[in-house]
Amino acid sequence: MGAAVFEAIDDGAQLSRVRAFVAEELRTFGRPGLIDDAVLVASELASNALLHANGIVRVSVTEHGDALRIAVHDRTRVPPVIARQSLEAMTGRGLRLVASLANEWGAEPTRDGKFVWADLSEAHVSAPFTADDLLDQWDDDGWFDGEARVTRYRVWLGDVPTSLLLSAKAHVDNLVREFTLAARGAESHVSGELPPHLASLIDSVVTRFSEARQAIKRQALAAANQGLPYVRLELNLPASAADAGEEYLKGLDEADSYCHAARLLTVESPPRHRLFRQWYVGELVAQLRAAEAGLPAPEPMPFDERLLQEFDQASAARAASERVARLYDLSAALARAGSHEAVAAAVLKQGVAALGASGGVVLLAADAGRLVLPGAVGYEEDLVSQLRSESEDAELPAAVALRTGEPVWIESRQDRDRRFPELANLERGTVSTCAVPLVIGDHRLGALRFSFPRPRLFDEDERRFVLALAAQTSQALDRALLSEERLEFSRRLQLSLLPRRLVAPPNIDIAGVYHSLGDGTELGGDIYDIWAMDGGRWGLAIADASGTGPEAAALTAMVRFSLRALSTTDSSPVSVLDKLNRALLGAEVGGLEGDRFCTALFGVLTPGPTSTVALGGGGHPAPLVRRAGGAVEEITVGGSLLGVFDGVAFGAASVTLGAGDSLVFFTDGVIEARRDGAIFGPEGVRAVLESGPAGADLLARAIEGAVLNHTGGVVRDDLAILVVQATA
Repeated sequence: MGAAVFEAIDDGAQLSRVRAFVAEELRTFGRPGLIDDAVLVASELASNALLHANGIVRVSVTEHGDALRIAVHDRTRVPPVIARQSLEAMTGRGLRLVASLANEWGAEPTRDGKFVWADLSEAHVSAPFTADDLLDQWDDDGWFDGEARVTRYRVWLGDVPTSLLLSAKAHVDNLVREFTLAARGAESHVSGELPPHLASLIDSVVTRFSEARQAIKRQALAAANQGLPYVRLELNLPASAADAGEEYLKGLDEADSYCHAARLLTVESPPRHRLFRQWYVGELVAQLRAAEAGLPAPEPMPFDERLLQEFDQASAARAASERVARLYDLSAALARAGSHEAVAAAVLKQGVAALGASGGVVLLAADAGRLVLPGAVGYEEDLVSQLRSESEDAELPAAVALRTGEPVWIESRQDRDRRFPELANLERGTVSTCAVPLVIGDHRLGALRFSFPRPRLFDEDERRFVLALAAQTSQALDRALLSEERLEFSRRLQLSLLPRRLVAPPNIDIAGVYHSLGDGTELGGDIYDIWAMDGGRWGLAIADASGTGPEAAALTAMVRFSLRALSTTDSSPVSVLDKLNRALLGAEVGGLEGDRFCTALFGVLTPGPTSTVALGGGGHPAPLVRRAGGAVEEITVGGSLLGVFDGVAFGAASVTLGAGDSLVFFTDGVIEARRDGAIFGPEGVRAVLESGPAGADLLARAIEGAVLNHTGGVVRDDLAILVVQATA
């Protein structure tokens, strides 16, 4: 009997060398007709050794009766497994190919590994070879009895769904295949060198736990071939499999991080696969450690019970995650809330949904021991009306929480009737309720309350959630209060800069409009004014001071009252503006420092059947005149800014107004208002004048409305409009 042996060398060209060796030996044996099949079989057996058996030791070609036997020796005693055909698995097809080409094939253990063989002959007629055929060739005891020096222990894991086992093992096989190819590619310098950490990870996943992994796969395949929905997992393992299992588990978890980061072709383990391996490796390790220590094996937790435990944990985690998400959404909503009503709406929306409450309400402390209600959800209108009349002294949950500063938790109807008998009449459908105080520092702002139609045991997580809602609400309410106070202060200060009411001169209808910028909390620099002068004349002014805030307000006040004072001794608009300019340039005037400039139009109105207006201009937008017949004219005034340079020229113009004529002044906040880059412009004012209503007030309001419509209701600069209309 002839024989030839190829001793493997650990380099990246092993497969090509195996193929060349087998082809040459087939020629030596005078079997050229078998070369193609033999090379293919040898390639698949060698690949199986590289992927699943820690490498090739040697390859032999021998005569075996009328056949030639090709045998590949590898480094593990773990028997090969024909994987079940599946779209999920990228491995296992090679052994099916071997089975279809060979007369017979099989595997036999050796002292330090095994060899997998296949017999080929020209007379071979292909016959299907199933996993059952291979499984019949061995059992675990037969393969490992030869290792008398290694004590093995029975590990009982119980019933596991067959489909889950097959799917999970196919996924791991795919990962093992990719890891092995990466390692071999690095050895052959086809791919880059592996980082040491990744090389160690590959060793943990591919080789150290392969015996248990393959044994589970064999049992899964056997059950699948018998059509069994469950596999009764029972393993025969050495104690060393416990350490290998823990390293394998850690290795797969780390491999998942590579998959998740798209550093590998294999996809990340599905959650059910991760749970399965955590369960079976954990149970396996516990039983092996107990057996090695001579202790009774712990009763394994059934996989179904582990699934239910995981479901409970996932449900609790999902509920906690949803509450965290709601707190995050609430934070975002509260950041935008600028009023008590907006704060109440945001917290009640999130709180009622997260707790499954039937209703919720925010009550705030007010003057004279009363409570105010900025928001309620889920209550009938008559109940809301009663809540509006609730006082701080009421024996009701919200009032008690506000008075004491302590949360109130009512969990049953008996608890409700004992502590708050009035609540049964007030809220007939409410069985349980909770009320928590809204507190900032030592100041109690109010209370947050939720109602439930059934008994409700508030666990620690729910109580923490409600208290977190209250804490965020308290801070938002405090910010809203400060914002509202600031808004009110700004409103009052801004009004103080404008005339309380416009007194119309004889034969004149007059109206003014001011619109603050943004939400109204920022002071602007726009003003308009009219006042009586000597000799039956009247002063008219519109101005736009630089900046916003208190500095702009101070400059606006200075401009307004300086114009009034200067006009008492000087009736020339240009002269008055020149004196105002010098005043603004004065270093100590008004206590103002830094840049202070403005644009302005100052006019002297002489009313009568035909009125005249003499105008002086300091860089302000040109006014428009709408004649009684509908024609619109621009009055060019011009002039330089005030408060920048001394000795500059100021513009001058004169306008005559007959009955029905209207002179319209406006600041740049009107003509520079924009939306999506399109400005309102003087053309927008002209369009309103050409089709707008009669009457000074209606016309001023029409211009304001057109600007707001153009911008979508929000302006980025304050604006002022002054309309002077001559009457009959």
